Amino acid sequence: MRITLILAASKTDPLRGTDPFMPLSLPILAGVAPDHDYRFIDLFHEDDIDFDFPADLVGISVRFTAEKRAYEISGEFRKRGVKVILGGPQPSAVPMRAIQYADSVVIGEAETLWPVIIEDVIKNDLKDFYVCSPIPFDGGGKRVFQIFEYPDLSKNFPVNRSPFKRKYTFETIQATRGCPIDCDFCSVTRLFGSSIRKRAIRDVVKEIDTFGQYFYLIDDTVFGRPDTYDYYLELYQEISKLRKKRFWTGQANLDAVSDPLGQKVIEEAAKSGLIYAAVGIESINPATLKSSGAIRKAGVKNAEEAISKICENIRFIQDKGIIVSGWFVLGYENDTIDTYYETLEFCLKMKILPAIFPVKVLPGTRLHERLSKEGKLDDTRLINFRNPKIKDEDVFIALKKIREKGYSLKENFKRLRFYYNKFKSDKIHKTIFLMILQSRIAGGLDVSNDEFFIERE
Repeated sequence: MRITLILAASKTDPLRGTDPFMPLSLPILAGVAPDHDYRFIDLFHEDDIDFDFPADLVGISVRFTAEKRAYEISGEFRKRGVKVILGGPQPSAVPMRAIQYADSVVIGEAETLWPVIIEDVIKNDLKDFYVCSPIPFDGGGKRVFQIFEYPDLSKNFPVNRSPFKRKYTFETIQATRGCPIDCDFCSVTRLFGSSIRKRAIRDVVKEIDTFGQYFYLIDDTVFGRPDTYDYYLELYQEISKLRKKRFWTGQANLDAVSDPLGQKVIEEAAKSGLIYAAVGIESINPATLKSSGAIRKAGVKNAEEAISKICENIRFIQDKGIIVSGWFVLGYENDTIDTYYETLEFCLKMKILPAIFPVKVLPGTRLHERLSKEGKLDDTRLINFRNPKIKDEDVFIALKKIREKGYSLKENFKRLRFYYNKFKSDKIHKTIFLMILQSRIAGGLDVSNDEFFIERE
């Protein structure tokens, strides 16, 4: 069967052309059902789609910001008689809306669903919904196939990256899946469960040994949780034994610093080549940290000590020679426009790369459910929560100033000097990496096209 797999992206997404990471969702699908002819299209790097290219089946992976574009793409293929399946976080969150634009919708993880889907396509028996979740799904009278257990990652599902025609700076790999934190603004726990599932360490290391110089570990936190510290310690020790030295990046939380074993994980991660950690700090407003649940991943026991403890934990990571960026979502009910500028000053003081965005309340989260019931959402806009204390035009001005000041030559140089003195080895290589990283993050913060405030429909 001729299968086209697409990673959808909005034409105005500020990350288009700046994302150096190979998407992992498409290679996973091609790996679990290998006996077919696959074509990959990554719209973060490609501009056009040849809708007349021969295809028997099209699968589209959809993020929140790409929903409208994905529906447009689906419509073009369906006009030509090609069956289209939508999956990814956005269709999983709004399946009843997504099914209006596709022949079928995948909800949740696809490793165990995709082979079933292909067999059903061959038999001309495609269901409306394919679901991987322990919670029964009500399809409203439509046909549903459901698997009630999450994929067992220890089975080492194969990954096929070969259909990608372009080179990516970073290969991507995942060692664990699932998150027990369950922040109210995040859909990860609902999608992947609260228990952390682990791949066999030997399989992860063997896969990494096929990579080039850089890779991205896409686990929810590469520093682990209390019940996975031993796992990550062993993983990083094994990576360090590989003959070829590699540099890698990942997402991380601060709570590991508050645990002696977690500190050892961070130290081993640095030794194994961790060069950069993207830390989801989310807010420096103690009230927001507490109400959202993000305080639990900051390594903080109470809101009163939040900021000082966060600073202490960041310093520990930096002292290991790891570059830190701080990712924040602002505009919550407890925030004002001053929160934007205060957050920038916090980042500059701590020498972390600022990644500051207006809050996007994602469908499928507890926060979306609450604010929707309270009538506080406008889902026709990318920034769908209107804080009555904050005007759109003020946010737009703040975001421009954050980018201009946060990534000015002066601040870039300050961070370069700071981290150069922190690096334990490969100082020149890592400094060049930081120079490129600062440019890429700054590019992703460009709001010159008013991306954040345009309507989605």
